[in-house]
Amino acid sequence: MKAIITFHSIDQSGSVLSYPPEKFVTLLESLSRSGIPVLSLDKLLLRDVNKGIAITFDDGMKSVFTEGLPVLQDFNMPAHLYLTTGAVGKSNQWSTQPACAPNFDMLNWDEIEKLQAGGVYIDSHTNNHPDMRMLSLAEIEDECETADELIKKRLGRHPQYFAYPYGYKNDQVCEFARNRYKATVTTAFRVLNSNEDYAKLPRLDAYYLQPEWLIKNLNSTLSRGYLSLRGLIRTVRGKQ
Repeated sequence: MKAIITFHSIDQSGSVLSYPPEKFVTLLESLSRSGIPVLSLDKLLLRDVNKGIAITFDDGMKSVFTEGLPVLQDFNMPAHLYLTTGAVGKSNQWSTQPACAPNFDMLNWDEIEKLQAGGVYIDSHTNNHPDMRMLSLAEIEDECETADELIKKRLGRHPQYFAYPYGYKNDQVCEFARNRYKATVTTAFRVLNSNEDYAKLPRLDAYYLQPEWLIKNLNSTLSRGYLSLRGLIRTVRGKQ
């Protein structure tokens, strides 16, 4: 298996953006025992690597630091955080957020610095989390430039990877991302293939990786069938 997994918050609330802390521990334990390495995106996306998992977090919820980082450090595993810089120290209720979205406290810069020191790569998720399909090219550039430069100023590292807010994209957005970042991730639900477009990489949403039998047997034939079916359902529903 070669895949990128998406998390948002590590908490017990049961929301669509949440993953329970005890299951996060179980998942990393299972990966450690399975022989599937947990890798940085730099390593996972090498063309000659055919097995591995990259762990990614979107937005920048505070629980990534309080709940996620200690577990990652226990297993000595890397991860990536796609940070919405305009929400740092605030909440996730940005202007494009649906009214029904659960509310989360966001990381502050001190916590983000500690995440980076603890092995989490800080990458870009824009400054204001817009629907980038609705923006002009100049507005797209401003969103990414503002976020990237703030991350570089605060952390000393220019973001190498990008996640489309809500997974929304069009040809203009993809072409911009292709020219600016090493790779960009979407919300398409499937494992990685050998011939991926690096401006449109799929991920597995952790919300659907909660059954214990699945967590403990991610690389089994049954699990791969389940993941394929789940991806098909999302495609039919228009959520890819």
